[in-house]
Amino acid sequence: MIAATMVVAPIITSWASANGEATCTEAPLDVPRLERLEHLRGLLPSGKVGALPKLLLFARSGFSPALLRLADRRPDVELVDLGRLYGGA
Repeated sequence: MIAATMVVAPIITSWASANGEATCTEAPLDVPRLERLEHLRGLLPSGKVGALPKLLLFARSGFSPALLRLADRRPDVELVDLGRLYGGA
């Protein structure tokens, strides 16, 4: 089993803010990973964050159908698989 996770520290600048996580697992990421990021976003001090930070998930093995459906309805969530990372869009 291959499992590696890198938590991307909150990115807060004058023009954008995001929380993210990059993973290298054999299984696609599922909804609990997004829920974890939502929890971490909730811990950010409101005085230091302007707009609601985007949540970014990067995954080598893609995403579960449930996570894809959920992210499709959420403008604050971006899912990045290898195809998107290397091919764009």
